[in-house]
Amino acid sequence: MRPWIIALFLLIAISLGACGQISLKHGMKQFGSLGPPGVGLVANVIRSILTPYVLLGLALYAISSCFWLVVLSSWNLSYAYPMIAISYVLVVLLSRVFFREHVMPLQWLGIACMCTGLVLVARFGSSTG
Repeated sequence: MRPWIIALFLLIAISLGACGQISLKHGMKQFGSLGPPGVGLVANVIRSILTPYVLLGLALYAISSCFWLVVLSSWNLSYAYPMIAISYVLVVLLSRVFFREHVMPLQWLGIACMCTGLVLVARFGSSTG
């Protein structure tokens, strides 16, 4: 398969995973706290899983995994796996937009460091062995 197609599958997997996180968070905001560890925790977790946005988030993760399998079948794990850090950046940006979460300056610095690392992996890593 052509490298650009694998890269597209990687971006789709990363995007679906990030959207899955946002959906899970939205679903859990609607559901509320699971409560302290104890007898009712398992029942609360099961009930939370059955809420629409949590189900959507889990479905997005499942679909993302299918795209990820295509990437793993073609690229070195040592090259592909660090690229998942793109989803960390996406989740922070989406959290700011959808949940109005505040991101501290040191967090932005950390994100910049991750992006620098991604550029290094993409530039100097080898996608195939």
